[in-house]
Amino acid sequence: MESKPLVSVAVITYNMAHYLPQLLDSILKQKVNFAYEIVVDDDHSPDNSRELLYEYQRKYPDIFVLSLRDHNIGGSRNMYGVLKQCRGKYIAILEGDDWWEAEDKLQYQFDFMENHPEYIGMYCNSWCELSRTESIQKVRREISEPLVFSYKDFQSYHFFNRLPNSTDTAFFRNIFRNAPECEIDVFYKAHKMVWDQSLALILYGKGNVYVDPRIVSHHRTIVEKGGTNYQSKYAVEDHKVSDAYMYACHEEYMENVLHRKCTKFYKVRGMLFAEAFWIGMKSGRAEDKQKAKEIWNQRKKKWPLVFWAFYWGCRTIKRKIFRK
Repeated sequence: MESKPLVSVAVITYNMAHYLPQLLDSILKQKVNFAYEIVVDDDHSPDNSRELLYEYQRKYPDIFVLSLRDHNIGGSRNMYGVLKQCRGKYIAILEGDDWWEAEDKLQYQFDFMENHPEYIGMYCNSWCELSRTESIQKVRREISEPLVFSYKDFQSYHFFNRLPNSTDTAFFRNIFRNAPECEIDVFYKAHKMVWDQSLALILYGKGNVYVDPRIVSHHRTIVEKGGTNYQSKYAVEDHKVSDAYMYACHEEYMENVLHRKCTKFYKVRGMLFAEAFWIGMKSGRAEDKQKAKEIWNQRKKKWPLVFWAFYWGCRTIKRKIFRK
């Protein structure tokens, strides 16, 4: 095989030893006609993930590149570190509990990107796994025809409409290895754990993203009562402050790095502030008011917060009047 890979598969894992063999084997089963590498970073897992990774590296020393953390730094910085190490012309992503179903996934996307230089990247479709114990799944995006996502799609108020698909299907040109950090650091600055939206924004800043309806992977989105995985915790926690900070970072990136307008996007942060503000006003509790205050102080640009708080209040009053 060639000394320098054409494709880098970026893998992060934390406490996912139970799923790790399935993930890694789904990469190794790929049928390709090019050289690839698997760059893995374990975020100081307390389970036996490292022992498993060392075992795979011993078996495939020419493919595996390990970068193991001596302390936990969070998913976003962990993935950023992996992406910066990727040497390939293209990068594919696979996280610790997902796996690829199609054995030609990499070849399929590689051939497409080689023949379509007008796109910065492509995503495919995936199955969303909804249970650990039962075979319950749904298609991530109900599409039968290809879609094209661009910068304007990131302005959508609904986050699902901003994303091409789940990152386990992502395949894009390597824009990370030689990029100045100031042009891509929003990837880890915006949120400690959530980086899929930041990745989409960075890609849109470089070009359009093609979405193929073909299902190639399985993406675990499991939410369980009392669950310890991130999705389960996220579902029950109040994350308005951290989400608003992420969107404040995205606004600054659009304006100061991409030098583009993002007026429509102000609604995302504005509505989070409006909700926090009126909850604080209604409850009177100091902790609720503090959340609104933190969102208010995240960015100097305040008028979107004022506008959407006023809008929220007017809408609430209107509902009460018409109920009488």
